[in-house]
Amino acid sequence: MSWLDQARRAIAAGEPAVLVTVVAVQGSAPREPGARMLVQGDRVAESIGGGHLEFAATAAARTAQLRSHSETIALGPELGQCCGGKVRLLFEPLAAGDLKWLTALDQLEDAAILVRRVGPAGMPLLLRPDMIGSAGLPAEIRQQARDFAEGPERIALVERETGEAWLLERAPLAPDRLQLFGAGHVGAALVQAMAALPFRVDWIDDRSGLFPATLPANVRTSSATPADAVAAARAGDFFLVMTHSHPLDLEICERVLRRGDFAFLGLIGSETKRARFVSRLRARGLAPDLVQRMTCPIGIPEIAGKQPAVIAIAVAAQLVALSEQVRARTRQPQGRAG
Repeated sequence: MSWLDQARRAIAAGEPAVLVTVVAVQGSAPREPGARMLVQGDRVAESIGGGHLEFAATAAARTAQLRSHSETIALGPELGQCCGGKVRLLFEPLAAGDLKWLTALDQLEDAAILVRRVGPAGMPLLLRPDMIGSAGLPAEIRQQARDFAEGPERIALVERETGEAWLLERAPLAPDRLQLFGAGHVGAALVQAMAALPFRVDWIDDRSGLFPATLPANVRTSSATPADAVAAARAGDFFLVMTHSHPLDLEICERVLRRGDFAFLGLIGSETKRARFVSRLRARGLAPDLVQRMTCPIGIPEIAGKQPAVIAIAVAAQLVALSEQVRARTRQPQGRAG
């Protein structure tokens, strides 16, 4: 369960909870701006980087009578970490009034930013760039919001001389979408390996009885036909093909290649299978440069094991690396809201 879901539950139950947010980083640090963790009693949801930094932040969050404030922490020997950078953390004890901005954050779209005064009394504003100039904000914050909307940062803390603190942030990056065809042993291992990764997985197989009763939160199953499933996918999706049938694998690969707007097409199998598929796809009229976009075998080459769980780890690592490459090419910041 995400920190956001945990925060809502804690507020609804009247349980004490403190949200810790990385709002700025200088030099090397274990997590990026926007990373969050929620501290409740003896429980912690998500992470701001682990190690002594997280230990110290968790201890600080459990301090009695804690008020909203920020702290800059140096990641040096005195903290027991050798990153060498600095991290600025925002501590926010949550109360019923915070439900307003938590709900607003959940509704935040890519084209807008969320502007709020830190504290449960602050009214959150969802603003598109063209709305900032007329927003009911202090002039200083309005200018900061303009600058933020035009820049690459995903989160920024503005602390005024009056003692007020304002937080500006964009929507968390949407997870990449993986279209996974095949509910066999490797497919089942892969959905488990992807459970904590920033992907939403559409797991597709017409043999619906193969799907387990319990699934990770980021996985949904479908018994759609390959034609319908490929047609319903979005531009930029990742595809993995690992069904029980080579003819079915070939059909799916052909349909994905003919779309052409995919981020990745991976086919489970050997170099021999790849050669056969390349020959058959070219015989069906697909251009050689398009067919070359099909990856087979799949998985990072440094992992050679053939057990389903080992293949799953190799493929998951490959997908994360490719996702980061795609985001870098499109200049999307890597900061994800914890």
